[in-house]
Amino acid sequence: MSETILIAGASVRGAVDSAIRGGWRPVAADLFNDEDLQKRCETYRIADYPGQLLAISQQIPAMPWIYTGGLENHPQLVEQVSLRHQLWGNPAPVLEQCSDPFLIQQILTDEDLLFPEIQTDRPDKTLGRWLQKSATSTGGNGVQWAEESIPNQGSSPGAETYFQQYIPGISYSGLFLAKKTTSQLVGVTRQIIDKRFTSGKHFSYAGSIGPLTLSIEQQATIDRIGKVLTTALELQGLFGVDFICQQNKVWVLEINPRFPASAEILDHALGISLVDLHCLACQENPTPELPPVHNQLQWGKAILYARRPCTISAQCNQAWLQQTSRTGSQASEYGFYLADIPTAGTVITTGSPILSIVTWGDQRPQVQRQLIQTAKQVRQQCNA
Repeated sequence: MSETILIAGASVRGAVDSAIRGGWRPVAADLFNDEDLQKRCETYRIADYPGQLLAISQQIPAMPWIYTGGLENHPQLVEQVSLRHQLWGNPAPVLEQCSDPFLIQQILTDEDLLFPEIQTDRPDKTLGRWLQKSATSTGGNGVQWAEESIPNQGSSPGAETYFQQYIPGISYSGLFLAKKTTSQLVGVTRQIIDKRFTSGKHFSYAGSIGPLTLSIEQQATIDRIGKVLTTALELQGLFGVDFICQQNKVWVLEINPRFPASAEILDHALGISLVDLHCLACQENPTPELPPVHNQLQWGKAILYARRPCTISAQCNQAWLQQTSRTGSQASEYGFYLADIPTAGTVITTGSPILSIVTWGDQRPQVQRQLIQTAKQVRQQCNA
């Protein structure tokens, strides 16, 4: 397989790596257009994100395309790009349904599955803790405590904003592969959220660790969630579901109807190209059975955010690029590599991503320590 495919989104490097492993020749359209992405394939920077994607898509030959995080919030843009490039993924009508939390609540509760209570009116403080969320947010951006948010003049914060009951517990992400009217669970990862070493905003996604094995009851519930959503929404290809585990209860938080950031972890753990499986499923071609976990290694990915403004020096850029190839062999007990390397001279503002760290090891604590240690080294190098 050497077919060209357009991969577009806010950050596509993980999906590009997966596509290359699957034998595809990707063309990337990306908000950041980092240097290591440029070394992998033909790239275009979406400087005016996401609107400029349409103009970029008109400049390149027609080819199949897939999208990553962020673009699911722009169904009209997805539809416009798909007039020229064949979409392998969820079309605009499906994206609009996935962004409707009240529809998702109805679908799940009708099947006796758990979804936190939601409402458009600001909740009374006596009803416990609530979150204010946007139906068009990505990766937890814009999520805040309801009591800390600024009320609008009316009782309702707006058509795209709603309040969701806070469910305490560990945050996970399930990855599914949907085909026709059913789906299969690819794997589960634990989300890295609100960890000091990443400096990500409260509630914002800052990485993943996995693959994880939950209880038999939890796994069965998660698998059923994927099948229910696939049937009700007519999902296609890869999609993610964020959820909270509270003992044996599984509370669904939201759906990511595209290649999610956590897929990179499972791509490594399974030793396959998930982008390739996604493309096969969207073409209704036979997809191979998912293999067991490739080895017993745990994988981790962390996105580092700047604590203060900095400018990436040529020295930093070169040092980081030298670490983009995996340190040691994946068959070894542990290692790490850096990814999403900004070009020299890039100005990183406070709260913006610096780069990503990918680590592996035979135990989860080892992976976490390697992420924290490498993050400290990166910050020292760029003073961020």
